[in-house]
Amino acid sequence: MKKYYTIREENMYIEDDGFSNAYKKMCLYLLENGEKSCPRNMDTQEIEVAMIRVKNPRTRMINHELRNVSISFAIGEWLWHMEGRNDLKMIQYYAPSYYKYSDDGKTLNGAYGPRIKKSLTKIVETLKKDPDSGRAVVPIYWKEDAGHDSNDIPCTIGFQFLIRNNKLNMIVNMRSNDIFLGFPYDIFNFTMWQEYVACKLNIDIGTYTHIANSLHFYEKDREKIIRASMVETVKENEMGKMPKEDLEKQLSLLYEIEEKIRNKQEYDISKQNDYFSKITKELEKYNNKIRMR
Repeated sequence: MKKYYTIREENMYIEDDGFSNAYKKMCLYLLENGEKSCPRNMDTQEIEVAMIRVKNPRTRMINHELRNVSISFAIGEWLWHMEGRNDLKMIQYYAPSYYKYSDDGKTLNGAYGPRIKKSLTKIVETLKKDPDSGRAVVPIYWKEDAGHDSNDIPCTIGFQFLIRNNKLNMIVNMRSNDIFLGFPYDIFNFTMWQEYVACKLNIDIGTYTHIANSLHFYEKDREKIIRASMVETVKENEMGKMPKEDLEKQLSLLYEIEEKIRNKQEYDISKQNDYFSKITKELEKYNNKIRMR
C-alpha cells in the first residue's frame, strides 16, 4: 500500500498518559535534538514544531523530582486569568518579578484572562448548539500584538476545544514556549480552563494537545533540564475532578477567599466543597510562608 504521509524525525511528537512522563521525554528529546538559537541575544536550544499529547490532563502538576513547580503560583495565575484580570497587584503577590514585564507599572499587556474571557461565553454557546463544531477557538495573540513594542507579548497564539466521543479535547498552539519556566505552568492553567469548560458543557475532559512552534530552554537552565531527563521513575500527580455542582458559586467564593488571604483579612471556608478547600489550603500555605520571611 502506498503511503501518503511522511514522518520528519526533526519534529517532536510525544504522546503519554500523563504530563510528568511526557515532560521527561520532552527534556531528553530537546537535549538530544535541539539546535542553537539566540532570540533577543539570549542563548537557547530549540526544537521547531513540537507536539505533545496527554491522555489524562488532570496530571497537570509536574512531579517535583523533574521540576519544583510552585503550586501557589500555578493556582494564583489561574485565578488571575479566571477573573479576567490584567493588574500587576494580584499576580505580583505570587510572582514578585512580574513587574519587569509591565509597560506602565500597573498592568500586563499580554495577560491571558481578559483575552480568554472575551471569547469564552460564545465558545460554550457554540459547543452547546453544535457539539461537533470546529469553530470553538479562543484567540490569545491578537493582531495588535504584531510589532507592538511591549514588555509582555503573549506566547500563546490561541486554543481550540473539540467535543469528540462526548469528551472535551483541547488543542493549544504557542508561538514560543520555554520548557523550564513556562511549560509547567501553561499546562496547569490551560487544563484547568479545559476542565472548567467541560463542566459548563456537562461532559468530561478528553485529551490535551500542546503545539509549540519554538520549544526551547535557555542555556542557564541546561543543568536543570539534564537532571529532569535523567530521573528514572516518574510518578504522576493527578488532581481530583472539578465538581460541576454550584461551580460558579464555588469559584466566586474562592475569588473572595483568595483576596482576603492576600490582604490578610478574615475569611470563612465552611461553604467550600472539598475540591476548592484543597486549593484554599495551598494558598494558605503560601501566605504563611511569605509572612515568615
